[in-house]
Formats: sequence, structure tokens, C-alpha cells
Amino acid sequence: MDNNEYFLVQHTLSINLHPVNETQLPIDQDAFEEEIPGPFRMASDLAQADVSMLAPLKLNSENTQALWHFLQAQNQKINTLLSYVLTQQDEQQARHQSIKFSAGSIIVAGSDKWAVGDNVRLKIFLPEESSAIYCYACVSDSSESECVFSYTFIREQDRELLIRASLHVQSQQLKNRAKQRELNS
Repeated sequence: MDNNEYFLVQHTLSINLHPVNETQLPIDQDAFEEEIPGPFRMASDLAQADVSMLAPLKLNSENTQALWHFLQAQNQKINTLLSYVLTQQDEQQARHQSIKFSAGSIIVAGSDKWAVGDNVRLKIFLPEESSAIYCYACVSDSSESECVFSYTFIREQDRELLIRASLHVQSQQLKNRAKQRELNS
């Protein structure tokens, strides 16, 4: 799928950008996956487990409702701990803020620091998902107002996590707009 085929959502995320030259890029997907730091791998794997394990539960009785609430509480504890571990991976000197993101690219406010073709090691922090993503990207477009980083090395489950995160953000934005319309009526 082409990066332009993913839905861009306007949202601020904390990210880390580290410039890298061609010789510092992984030689292939396997080499990339080998270098992913443990906390990022764990965050992605746990986010994937949440989706695949909790979603199919059927809540037909009081007992299953109690079990569901217990599992949700345990999941929240794990997510809180994981969020703390991930904050330790956020480097203040490399921190930037996104203005839009998708499963194909992330956009930051324009900067004269980046030129089309520049490569970066990228950390994307998704607090709403209690997760973070480690990947590589290349500047695919740059203007005075914004700079587009298109992912070049990213795990497929991390791309799926970005899709879910963008859908969650869009859903929340739509709910907020509906509430605002009600207040204005």
C-alpha cells in the first residue's frame, strides 16, 4: 500500500527524530527488527495481544461481566506500567511534536533542519494506546510550514497500531464535534 493511501489525522504526538545517514540504515527488514529496543517491541506485542485476546470475549452473564471488569483492571495496571517504561525512552533533545499522522507518514511543523531525502530514526509515542513505535523514515516532502516523514522501515503490527490509533483519534474528534454542535444548538 502506498503511504498516500493511509488516512491522515490531525493530532499532536510526541516523537523523537534522530538524523541517520545511509550507512546507518538497516540493510533489510530482518536487520531492522533485530535492532528494535525491547520496550518498543514489548509495547507493540502487548497492544496486539489486547486486540486479539480481549475483543472476542462474550459478555452474556454476570459472571462474564465480573471477569471482563477484572481483566480490564489488570490490563490497565499493565498499561500504566508500560507507559512509565516508555517515557524513559523519550529523549528531550530529540523531541518534536506531530501535527498529523497516519500509518504511512507523520507530519511535523516545517523546519529548515530537514531536506527531502533525509533519513531519520523515529520514535512515536502513543499515550492513548499505551504504546510506542520505533521505525525509520525519510523526508518525502518539506515546506516552510510542514515536513512529511514517510516510514521506510516499520513492523506491520506497528502500522496496524497506527491505523487503530488514528481511528481512535478520529472517533474522539467526531464525538467532540457532535458535543460542540449540541452545545451550540
